[in-house]
Amino acid sequence: MSKEYDQITALHYAAYRPSLHEDILKTYLPTTPKSNYGLDIGCGTGQSAIALSKFCKTVVGVDPSKEMIKKSIKHTGVSYESMETKTLNFDSDRFDIITFAGSLFYAKSQELLDECIRVSKANSLIIAYDFEILLTDILKLLGVDTETDVTSGYDHEINFSGLHTTNVHLNSQYKQSIRFDITVADLAHVLLSSKNDYLTMANTFGTENLFEKLQQELETKLNTTHTTIKANTFLSAYTVKKYGL
Repeated sequence: MSKEYDQITALHYAAYRPSLHEDILKTYLPTTPKSNYGLDIGCGTGQSAIALSKFCKTVVGVDPSKEMIKKSIKHTGVSYESMETKTLNFDSDRFDIITFAGSLFYAKSQELLDECIRVSKANSLIIAYDFEILLTDILKLLGVDTETDVTSGYDHEINFSGLHTTNVHLNSQYKQSIRFDITVADLAHVLLSSKNDYLTMANTFGTENLFEKLQQELETKLNTTHTTIKANTFLSAYTVKKYGL
Protein backbone atom coordinates (compact mmCIF):
# COMPACT_ATOMS: atom_id res chain seq x y z
CA MET A 1 0.00 0.00 0.00
CA SER A 2 2.89 2.35 0.75
CA LYS A 3 4.21 1.91 -2.81
CA GLU A 4 0.70 2.56 -4.17
CA TYR A 5 0.51 5.83 -2.22
CA ASP A 6 3.98 6.76 -3.49
CA GLN A 7 2.82 6.25 -7.08
CA ILE A 8 -0.40 8.25 -6.57
CA THR A 9 1.30 11.16 -4.83
CA ALA A 10 4.07 11.16 -7.46
CA LEU A 11 1.39 11.63 -10.13
CA HIS A 12 -0.06 14.65 -8.30
CA TYR A 13 3.44 15.98 -7.61
CA ALA A 14 4.23 15.71 -11.32
CA ALA A 15 0.90 17.27 -12.33
CA TYR A 16 1.64 20.55 -10.57
CA ARG A 17 4.33 22.18 -8.52
CA PRO A 18 4.32 25.95 -7.87
CA SER A 19 6.79 27.65 -10.20
CA LEU A 20 8.68 29.21 -7.31
CA HIS A 21 12.06 27.55 -7.85
CA GLU A 22 13.32 30.02 -10.45
CA ASP A 23 11.95 32.97 -8.48
CA ILE A 24 13.84 31.88 -5.36
CA LEU A 25 17.09 31.32 -7.26
CA LYS A 26 16.75 34.73 -8.93
CA THR A 27 16.99 36.38 -5.53
CA TYR A 28 20.59 35.16 -5.33
CA LEU A 29 21.92 34.11 -8.75
CA PRO A 30 22.54 36.34 -11.78
CA THR A 31 20.79 35.14 -14.95
CA THR A 32 23.73 36.24 -17.11
CA PRO A 33 26.28 35.07 -17.87
CA LYS A 34 25.21 31.45 -17.46
CA SER A 35 27.48 29.04 -15.63
CA ASN A 36 28.53 25.90 -17.50
CA TYR A 37 27.44 22.95 -15.37
CA GLY A 38 24.74 22.60 -12.73
CA LEU A 39 23.71 19.67 -10.54
CA ASP A 40 20.29 19.48 -8.88
CA ILE A 41 20.21 16.88 -6.10
CA GLY A 42 16.79 15.46 -5.25
CA CYS A 43 15.28 16.80 -8.48
CA GLY A 44 11.92 15.03 -8.18
CA THR A 45 10.12 15.34 -11.51
CA GLY A 46 12.53 17.99 -12.73
CA GLN A 47 11.05 21.40 -11.97
CA SER A 48 14.00 22.40 -9.81
CA ALA A 49 16.48 21.12 -12.42
CA ILE A 50 14.70 23.13 -15.11
CA ALA A 51 14.82 26.20 -12.86
CA LEU A 52 18.58 25.71 -12.48
CA SER A 53 18.91 25.56 -16.28
CA LYS A 54 18.01 29.26 -16.36
CA PHE A 55 21.39 29.85 -14.74
CA CYS A 56 23.49 26.98 -16.19
CA LYS A 57 24.06 25.82 -19.77
CA THR A 58 23.92 22.13 -18.83
CA VAL A 59 22.12 20.61 -15.83
CA VAL A 60 21.93 17.10 -14.43
CA GLY A 61 19.08 16.28 -12.06
CA VAL A 62 19.50 13.27 -9.77
CA ASP A 63 16.95 11.61 -7.51
CA PRO A 64 16.87 8.28 -5.64
CA SER A 65 13.21 7.74 -6.63
CA LYS A 66 12.83 5.91 -9.93
CA GLU A 67 9.13 6.86 -9.90
CA MET A 68 10.05 10.55 -9.97
CA ILE A 69 12.68 10.10 -12.68
CA LYS A 70 10.17 8.20 -14.84
CA LYS A 71 7.89 11.25 -14.66
CA SER A 72 10.67 13.81 -15.16
CA ILE A 73 9.94 16.74 -17.47
CA LYS A 74 11.96 16.86 -20.69
CA HIS A 75 13.78 20.14 -21.18
CA THR A 76 16.62 21.36 -23.38
CA GLY A 77 19.96 21.20 -21.59
CA VAL A 78 18.60 19.07 -18.72
CA SER A 79 19.20 15.34 -18.19
CA TYR A 80 18.14 13.08 -15.33
CA GLU A 81 19.63 10.12 -13.50
CA SER A 82 18.32 7.86 -10.77
CA MET A 83 21.07 7.89 -8.18
CA GLU A 84 21.56 7.34 -4.48
CA THR A 85 22.73 10.69 -3.19
CA LYS A 86 25.48 9.75 -0.73
CA THR A 87 27.82 8.88 -3.60
CA LEU A 88 27.73 11.15 -6.64
CA ASN A 89 28.84 9.29 -9.76
CA PHE A 90 30.55 12.27 -11.39
CA ASP A 91 34.11 13.37 -12.02
CA SER A 92 35.77 15.68 -9.53
CA ASP A 93 35.79 19.46 -10.13
CA ARG A 94 32.89 19.36 -12.59
CA PHE A 95 30.03 21.57 -11.36
CA ASP A 96 29.68 25.34 -11.03
CA ILE A 97 26.41 25.29 -9.07
CA ILE A 98 24.79 22.54 -6.99
CA THR A 99 21.25 22.97 -5.70
CA PHE A 100 19.04 21.21 -3.19
CA ALA A 101 15.41 22.25 -3.65
CA GLY A 102 13.62 20.93 -0.59
CA SER A 103 15.70 17.76 -0.64
CA LEU A 104 18.50 18.44 1.85
CA PHE A 105 16.35 17.48 4.84
CA TYR A 106 16.23 13.90 3.53
CA ALA A 107 19.77 13.77 2.15
CA LYS A 108 21.91 15.72 4.64
CA SER A 109 25.04 13.89 5.72
CA GLN A 110 28.76 14.56 5.99
CA GLU A 111 29.35 12.01 3.21
CA LEU A 112 27.09 13.90 0.84
CA LEU A 113 28.60 17.29 1.67
CA ASP A 114 32.08 15.85 1.06
CA GLU A 115 30.87 14.47 -2.28
CA CYS A 116 29.39 17.84 -3.24
CA ILE A 117 32.71 19.50 -2.49
CA ARG A 118 34.56 16.85 -4.50
CA VAL A 119 32.45 17.26 -7.66
CA SER A 120 32.39 21.07 -7.37
CA LYS A 121 34.88 23.45 -8.92
CA ALA A 122 36.78 25.80 -6.64
CA ASN A 123 34.67 28.87 -5.78
CA SER A 124 31.50 27.18 -7.05
CA LEU A 125 28.18 27.53 -5.24
CA ILE A 126 26.05 25.10 -3.25
CA ILE A 127 22.54 26.38 -2.62
CA ALA A 128 19.93 24.79 -0.37
CA TYR A 129 16.49 26.32 -0.82
CA ASP A 130 12.88 25.46 -0.18
CA PHE A 131 9.39 26.82 0.06
CA GLU A 132 6.53 26.11 2.43
CA ILE A 133 3.01 26.44 1.09
CA LEU A 134 0.82 27.66 3.93
CA LEU A 135 -2.35 25.57 3.71
CA THR A 136 -3.84 26.01 7.19
CA ASP A 137 -6.58 28.37 6.01
CA ILE A 138 -7.49 26.04 3.13
CA LEU A 139 -7.59 23.00 5.40
CA LYS A 140 -9.84 24.81 7.87
CA LEU A 141 -12.11 25.81 4.98
CA LEU A 142 -12.36 22.13 4.02
CA GLY A 143 -13.21 21.17 7.59
CA VAL A 144 -9.96 19.30 8.15
CA ASP A 145 -8.84 19.30 11.78
CA THR A 146 -5.41 20.92 11.70
CA GLU A 147 -5.03 20.93 15.47
CA THR A 148 -4.48 17.19 15.68
CA ASP A 149 -2.07 16.98 12.73
CA VAL A 150 1.16 15.31 13.84
CA THR A 151 4.16 17.43 12.98
CA SER A 152 6.56 15.77 10.56
CA GLY A 153 9.61 17.44 12.05
CA TYR A 154 10.50 18.66 8.56
CA ASP A 155 12.82 21.68 8.55
CA HIS A 156 12.45 24.04 5.55
CA GLU A 157 15.45 26.11 6.72
CA ILE A 158 17.89 23.21 6.90
CA ASN A 159 21.42 23.78 5.67
CA PHE A 160 24.86 22.28 6.38
CA SER A 161 25.11 23.58 9.96
CA GLY A 162 26.29 20.88 12.34
CA LEU A 163 28.56 19.30 9.72
CA HIS A 164 32.29 19.77 9.12
CA THR A 165 32.19 22.82 6.83
CA THR A 166 35.83 23.89 6.58
CA ASN A 167 35.67 23.77 2.77
CA VAL A 168 32.42 25.71 2.38
CA HIS A 169 31.57 29.26 3.42
CA LEU A 170 28.01 30.37 4.18
CA ASN A 171 27.47 33.52 2.10
CA SER A 172 23.78 34.15 2.62
CA GLN A 173 20.81 32.79 4.53
CA TYR A 174 17.31 34.23 4.52
CA LYS A 175 13.56 33.66 4.67
CA GLN A 176 10.89 35.58 2.74
CA SER A 177 7.08 35.54 2.68
CA ILE A 178 5.21 35.69 -0.64
CA ARG A 179 1.77 35.17 -2.17
CA PHE A 180 1.10 33.45 -5.49
CA ASP A 181 -1.87 32.74 -7.75
CA ILE A 182 -3.09 29.19 -8.23
CA THR A 183 -6.02 27.44 -9.90
CA VAL A 184 -8.30 25.34 -7.73
CA ALA A 185 -7.38 22.26 -9.77
CA ASP A 186 -3.69 22.84 -9.08
CA LEU A 187 -4.44 23.47 -5.41
CA ALA A 188 -6.09 20.04 -5.31
CA HIS A 189 -2.91 18.53 -6.77
CA VAL A 190 -0.86 20.28 -4.05
CA LEU A 191 -3.12 18.84 -1.34
CA LEU A 192 -2.59 15.33 -2.74
CA SER A 193 1.12 15.51 -3.54
CA SER A 194 2.50 14.25 -0.23
CA LYS A 195 1.63 11.01 1.51
CA ASN A 196 0.53 12.61 4.79
CA ASP A 197 -1.70 15.17 3.07
CA TYR A 198 -3.11 12.52 0.73
CA LEU A 199 -4.07 10.31 3.66
CA THR A 200 -5.66 13.29 5.42
CA MET A 201 -7.74 14.11 2.34
CA ALA A 202 -8.62 10.43 1.82
CA ASN A 203 -9.81 10.12 5.42
CA THR A 204 -11.97 13.20 4.96
CA PHE A 205 -13.41 12.62 1.47
CA GLY A 206 -12.75 8.94 0.72
CA THR A 207 -10.37 7.52 -1.88
CA GLU A 208 -12.83 7.08 -4.78
CA ASN A 209 -12.53 9.94 -7.29
CA LEU A 210 -10.67 11.85 -4.60
CA PHE A 211 -9.14 14.47 -6.89
CA GLU A 212 -12.47 15.31 -8.53
CA LYS A 213 -14.28 15.48 -5.18
CA LEU A 214 -11.57 17.66 -3.66
CA GLN A 215 -11.55 20.04 -6.63
CA GLN A 216 -15.34 20.37 -6.51
CA GLU A 217 -15.30 20.98 -2.75
CA LEU A 218 -12.65 23.67 -3.15
CA GLU A 219 -14.58 25.41 -5.92
CA THR A 220 -17.73 25.34 -3.79
CA LYS A 221 -16.03 26.64 -0.64
CA LEU A 222 -13.96 29.30 -2.41
CA ASN A 223 -16.68 30.18 -4.94
CA THR A 224 -14.01 30.54 -7.64
CA THR A 225 -11.72 28.51 -9.89
CA HIS A 226 -8.67 30.64 -9.01
CA THR A 227 -7.29 31.80 -5.69
CA THR A 228 -4.19 33.20 -3.99
CA ILE A 229 -2.26 31.41 -1.26
CA LYS A 230 0.71 32.22 0.94
CA ALA A 231 4.15 30.65 1.03
CA ASN A 232 7.43 31.11 2.86
CA THR A 233 10.68 30.78 0.92
CA PHE A 234 14.10 29.84 2.34
CA LEU A 235 17.65 29.93 0.96
CA SER A 236 21.17 29.20 2.21
CA ALA A 237 24.07 29.76 -0.21
CA TYR A 238 27.64 28.47 0.21
CA THR A 239 30.88 29.00 -1.68
CA VAL A 240 33.14 25.97 -2.07
CA LYS A 241 36.75 26.55 -1.01
CA LYS A 242 39.31 23.94 -2.02
CA TYR A 243 43.01 23.58 -2.76
CA GLY A 244 43.66 26.60 -0.58
CA LEU A 245 41.92 28.93 -3.06
